[in-house]
Amino acid sequence: MKKKRIVISGGPGSGKTTLINSLNKLGYSTFDEYSRTLIEKAKNEGKNRYFLSDPYLFSEALFTGRKKQYKDLYKLDTESPYVFFDRGIHDIYAYLKAIGKDTKSWEKRVTEFQYDLVFLLSPWKDIYTEDEQRKESFEEAIHYFSFIEEVYKQSHKIIYVPQDTVASRISFIKDKLRLHG
Repeated sequence: MKKKRIVISGGPGSGKTTLINSLNKLGYSTFDEYSRTLIEKAKNEGKNRYFLSDPYLFSEALFTGRKKQYKDLYKLDTESPYVFFDRGIHDIYAYLKAIGKDTKSWEKRVTEFQYDLVFLLSPWKDIYTEDEQRKESFEEAIHYFSFIEEVYKQSHKIIYVPQDTVASRISFIKDKLRLHG
């Protein structure tokens, strides 16, 4: 059975990880947000705001991890035709673009990877919080979101997930999956 790669992306603090975790609890295969692993490792090494302090090194490590997730799709032992990714490879280029560090080579690298569907979550002030890995302000979340949206629009069908309860958002996603196969 062909598995479909489904990205859930958007600005920091918009509820992506909560949705991914809830989908996982419902039996869907999911891949966690790989950047959190990198950020935690860097923090333990005394690096603060790893992406901003060394955007190319961070992006390279992130690319390696997300590319592995992308390719590991068929290693998953699941009956579900859908596999959800907490952010996709294109987010790397979007973040570089947001800080003015994008290059044509990064654009080319990420566009070699395509997803079957992309769900975007817009920044949501009511649920936004900073944590040990998320250091961006809400204003920065809005800024990053605009670039994430722009980059995915270039090569993917985007579905915007409404700001609502987790159960309603999951119901919305399941309805859209039925429509888009």
